[in-house]
Amino acid sequence: MRRRTAGMLGVLAVTVLLLSGCTTGVGQSEAGAGGLDDKTPVTISLWSFFTAREKGDVDARLKAFHKLYPWITVDHVGGESDDNIVQSVRGGNPPDVAISQNSDSVSGYCATGTFQDLTSRIAAAGPATSSVLPATAAYTSYDGRRCALPVLADVYGLYYNTDMFQKAGITAPPRTWPELTEDAKKLTTFNPDGSIKVAGFVPFLDFFENNVGTFTPGFDLDWYDAAGKAQMANDPNWAAMFTWEKQLVDWYGYDKLQTYVASLGAEFSPQNPFQTGKLAMAVDGEWRVAFAADQAKKFSYGTAPMPTESASRYGSGVISGTTIGIPKGSKHSAAAWLLVKYLSTDTSSLVDLTLRLRNVPTTTQSLADPAIRTDPRFTTMLDIAADKDTRSVPGTWAGSAPRELLTQFAQSWAAGNVPDLHAGLASVADQIDSQIDQASAGESR
Repeated sequence: MRRRTAGMLGVLAVTVLLLSGCTTGVGQSEAGAGGLDDKTPVTISLWSFFTAREKGDVDARLKAFHKLYPWITVDHVGGESDDNIVQSVRGGNPPDVAISQNSDSVSGYCATGTFQDLTSRIAAAGPATSSVLPATAAYTSYDGRRCALPVLADVYGLYYNTDMFQKAGITAPPRTWPELTEDAKKLTTFNPDGSIKVAGFVPFLDFFENNVGTFTPGFDLDWYDAAGKAQMANDPNWAAMFTWEKQLVDWYGYDKLQTYVASLGAEFSPQNPFQTGKLAMAVDGEWRVAFAADQAKKFSYGTAPMPTESASRYGSGVISGTTIGIPKGSKHSAAAWLLVKYLSTDTSSLVDLTLRLRNVPTTTQSLADPAIRTDPRFTTMLDIAADKDTRSVPGTWAGSAPRELLTQFAQSWAAGNVPDLHAGLASVADQIDSQIDQASAGESR
């Protein structure tokens, strides 16, 4: 599992809208065929996006689940997209359990009933679910409805080339954005023709894992007010973030930076510029530790939390990830809940998946397990997940649309095509409000 892709607005937003009249399954318990009180043998279906090796890793956990609950057999179908899950609910033939890779979509699933409300099940489970990280609540619930639980998570930190730091006389990773700017300039080298040879940091907010989502805790961004209205024009931290970005872009030169970025290798390839020494610092997810171990074994680097505006929040970050839920129309919801609870809360299962998939587990017990704390660079990411100020981007009916609109704005802003920052932020906030209103079809949010 790598980054949770958020570019699924199109058909997915339309299908979620079409489901807005559905009702949620509330107050169901573990009673029923396949549940703890009725161990009638059942086969339940699980759909996930996993394929190839990763699907095999999940299948290993399903075998362990079957040993615990021998009357439940799980038929795991991999390679299924979020859109396929939504379409199956619309068609009345959904899987019993679904794993979603797009945490931006879950708010819509909760609001429309695409995933059943798990609130009463979670309350009844008590200690079994109480260890789930609170930071995951924002991307597994919406408007008081908890319709999913996290399985594994992605968190983001700052990766830095330790050899380059030593050569530049930098003794520690930057803790604030001005420090990052200063270090980026020290670490940048130019070719004789003035083009960028090595960038200290790429400030574009659409470069690899740089985006308004991953930067949210670092700039303490408020996305929405209590009424759900977009706050880009009202929260001054948004303007501060974009101002910081533009100042560093202008120091490099927009055209020079564009040319440099265009020359770089792909993010998930062995030619990733951070791994090949063409980029000194980069924002990336926890998976980069595994990629570097596989693709750049002699590469010397360290990890740290992302810079923050406030020293008191240093150590925190943003969290998102894989979610699991019970689709509306599940034929074996009692057995399905046992699988959901197992994959999301069982410590041995989460630790095993972490070791196999190299993502972050999502309960306090699994995060503390010494078996996953053997590489200090990965441990940094675990500590970010556990930090009290770590949070996720709040979801809306509009799924990934707010992020996509802000990415488009960031591209125009960096290019110098936005003459008035505040007016531009007000405009994008209005567009986001319009997208949410359209997706919710006028329903209360």
